[in-house]
Amino acid sequence: MINKRISLLLFNFLLTFSSSFVSAQKSFNSDRASYAQEQNRRPYLKPSGLIVPGALLIYGGLKPVVNSIPKLDDRIWNHMHKYYPNFHTNAADYLMWVPSASVYAMDGFHVKTQHTFKEHVILDVGSVLVTGALGFGMRKISQHISAYNTHDTRFPSGHAANAFRGAEIVHQELKYSHPVLSYTGYVVATGVGLLRIYNKNHLLSEVLAGAGLGILSTKLTYWVFGHVKEKMN
Repeated sequence: MINKRISLLLFNFLLTFSSSFVSAQKSFNSDRASYAQEQNRRPYLKPSGLIVPGALLIYGGLKPVVNSIPKLDDRIWNHMHKYYPNFHTNAADYLMWVPSASVYAMDGFHVKTQHTFKEHVILDVGSVLVTGALGFGMRKISQHISAYNTHDTRFPSGHAANAFRGAEIVHQELKYSHPVLSYTGYVVATGVGLLRIYNKNHLLSEVLAGAGLGILSTKLTYWVFGHVKEKMN
């Protein structure tokens, strides 16, 4: 009789505990979903998100007035010519498209992202146009400033801008569903930047400014797209 009572009490305890656990789990999942939705509603141009691209662009913009920046450019440039005089590869011409192209691959494999295939096309094309327009303006301005014309290169790096533009798309699409994987595009983009330096196509300041330009352009594109989509809905 006592064993039956103990068994009944244990059963009731386990039943209550299980119900509480399931309820807590549902609440936790609901909170996670609400958090993701809230993150999606937040502006893409948050101050914290502008620190990195802003710092990269400012670094490149300070080249005419901060002597240490062109000196570092020259030191790296001379190092590459001295130790890697025959190094040349066209890999960056193809690698710079890998980050943005991988978004369409994710669509094909039904990986969970923040937007649909059609929206990816709009965001991709839009960011290309923004990056191109801002980059064109930067090159027009820099060509009249002597500090940017010490070598046969152009400011900023278009390859780096395009690669980091795509890397930021990957980050925006996967930052909630696959946070760690969302940064993989930056690995490829960094490789593109390094190849441009090793190829003697660009100086360090040009690559860094290109990276900042690409990231900022994608953030601007997502910000505009988000506002337009919200108004249409």
